[in-house]
Amino acid sequence: TCLGCGEEGVFVCSECFSKIKLVPRDVCNYCGAFTNKKGKCLNCEGKTLPYKGFRAFAYYDGVVKKAIHHLKYQNDLTIGRYLAGWLQLVYQRTGWEGDLIVPIPIGEQKRLERGYNQAERLVKPLAEMLDIPFTCDGLIRINEISSQVGLNHQQRQENVRQAFVAKAQEIKCKRVLLVDDVFTSGATMEAAATELVAAGAMEVFCLTVAKVNHSLD
Repeated sequence: TCLGCGEEGVFVCSECFSKIKLVPRDVCNYCGAFTNKKGKCLNCEGKTLPYKGFRAFAYYDGVVKKAIHHLKYQNDLTIGRYLAGWLQLVYQRTGWEGDLIVPIPIGEQKRLERGYNQAERLVKPLAEMLDIPFTCDGLIRINEISSQVGLNHQQRQENVRQAFVAKAQEIKCKRVLLVDDVFTSGATMEAAATELVAAGAMEVFCLTVAKVNHSLD
């Protein structure tokens, strides 16, 4: 049934889909904020980031938020494939060329509690759609972190610092497409991309289903 209105036969009906706030094309290549300046917004102008680009399908709101919660807490493989279709659309508009798809990993404790990593539920069907190999072992979370909810960007950065380790034999000389469900501040993506580059990745591109729109906070 539609996650927005309950109509039978679809995940998101056409009427509810029309209400989704899509992330526009004119956004900062690093944080996804709207900008009329090509490449970087004013906040990212002076930054040197480990990834080459970031894109998201829609803002984390309404039916998109419901869909991600469904994926995250109900282990629904079919919603994972549906959302991967959104990621496919975004990727095909970017002009990026990826050699390997890698999900943002979760900690072992969270995996034991939940039983799965929701980002892997996106990566497997996406890899099939794009005909690009994927690995769920190339990047591992070695430090359990406290919840990121309610933290500012600097606190989030500190929270995920040195949280990941990448396997050079899988990552070296690869153009990596790093995938997650939601982009909030970018701290997690930044920490993961830093480790991938350190392991020898040629380039890292970041892709998420949704992005938190801080202007609505």
